[in-house]
Amino acid sequence: MATDRTPLSVLVIDDDAEILSFFAKILDSNGIRALLARNAGEAVGIAKRGYVPIDLVLTEVLLKPDAAAPDVDNGPALVDRLRQLRPDLRALYMSARVDSGVIRIEFVDRGVHTLSKNSDDRGLIESIRTAARPMVRTAGSASVR
Repeated sequence: MATDRTPLSVLVIDDDAEILSFFAKILDSNGIRALLARNAGEAVGIAKRGYVPIDLVLTEVLLKPDAAAPDVDNGPALVDRLRQLRPDLRALYMSARVDSGVIRIEFVDRGVHTLSKNSDDRGLIESIRTAARPMVRTAGSASVR
């Protein structure tokens, strides 16, 4: 986990090179290290490098098929795979359709961190910093520290 001396490190997965470039620019300008992957296979490859810190995974809800990871076709499945390598990973899911019925039922209504791709820079950084915070578990509940 990032400390006051080490920057937050975010693994961003999206198949659109322009979106990856946008995220890299915004994160870098806010002192956040961006690790970029175009697909699930690249993301798994980065996570396998144990010396590379990853505080948060920011992934699209729906992913295009990838020959390197054929069983991973959505963000939650990718996060599950990455957590096999890094059990403490936190996740933030993004979609252009955060308000759609399926996204709302499966993610938003269950308290899963979600981000609209239409968020402004400030909203993006706030969402990332919130999702990267460690959870504090108390009897019967969990809250963000």
